[in-house]
Amino acid sequence: MTRIVCKILLCSCLLLSACATSDEGKPLNFSLTAQQNYEKGLAELKAEHYPEAARYFAYVKQKFPFSKYAALAELAAADTAFERGTFEEAIDAYKSFLRLHPKHEKVEEGYISFRIAQAHVKEMPDDWFLFPPSSEKDQSAVLEALREIDVLIDRYPESKYVKQARDYRREVLRRLIDHEVFVARFYLERGHPKGAILRIKEALRRYPDSGRDAELLLTLGETQLEMGQPATAKQTFERITIDNFSVVEVKRAELFLDFIKRRHGDDPKDDPTHG
Repeated sequence: MTRIVCKILLCSCLLLSACATSDEGKPLNFSLTAQQNYEKGLAELKAEHYPEAARYFAYVKQKFPFSKYAALAELAAADTAFERGTFEEAIDAYKSFLRLHPKHEKVEEGYISFRIAQAHVKEMPDDWFLFPPSSEKDQSAVLEALREIDVLIDRYPESKYVKQARDYRREVLRRLIDHEVFVARFYLERGHPKGAILRIKEALRRYPDSGRDAELLLTLGETQLEMGQPATAKQTFERITIDNFSVVEVKRAELFLDFIKRRHGDDPKDDPTHG
C-alpha cells in the first residue's frame, strides 16, 4: 500500500511540474515592432497572465534596446513582479529602473519610489490564526517600509502618491509601536523594568509623530511607579494631561496622578536605590 501511495504522489508531482513548465513555456506570437510586443505584454499583464507578460517585456528589452519601449518594458516587468506577489524581485527591479533612468517621468512623479515602499508594506508580517501576532515578529520589513515611505515623502512632496503613502505610514507606525509596547511589557513581566523604560523612551524618540505617544507615556509612567519612582512617574503622567491627548487617555493619567498623591503626597520622592 505504501508503495502505491508513493507512486501516486510521484505522478502527482510530475503532473504539477509538467503543468508549470507548459505554463512558462507557452508559445507566444511575437510581433515585428517594439510597441506591438509591449502592448501584448500589457494585455497579458491585465489578464493576470504573468509569465507571458514577463516574456513579452523581456523580448522588448532584448530585441529593441534603443527603443523608448525598452524602458517602458523594464518598468512593466517590475510591475509584473509586483502584481505576481514576488515583492523582493519587484523591489530589485524598481531600484534597477531608478538607477538606470533617474530622469524618467515615472521616477520624477514619485511612482517608482512609491512602488518600492508599497512592496515593502506588502512584505510586512501578517496576523495569522494560531501564529504569534505581527507585533511579536521580526520588524525588519516594517522598518524598511517606513524608510522608503519617508524617502518618497521627502523627495517627492508634491507627488499624487504621497496621500496613500501617508496612509501606509500610519499603519507602519502602528505596527512599530505595537512591537515596542510588546517588548517593553516582555521586559516588565520578567522583572527588567529598566529595559522596558529604555525601550519606551527610544520609541518616543524615534516615532514622535506616531499618534501613540499617550499610550507609550502611560506605559512608561506605570513602569516608573513599579520601579519606585513616583516623582518621575508624576511628571510623565502630567505630560499627558497637558498635551492634546484624548479624554480617555487624560482620564487614565489623572487616575494615576490621584493614586500618587494619595500614596506619596503632593511632593513625592523617588527611591534612590532605583533608577
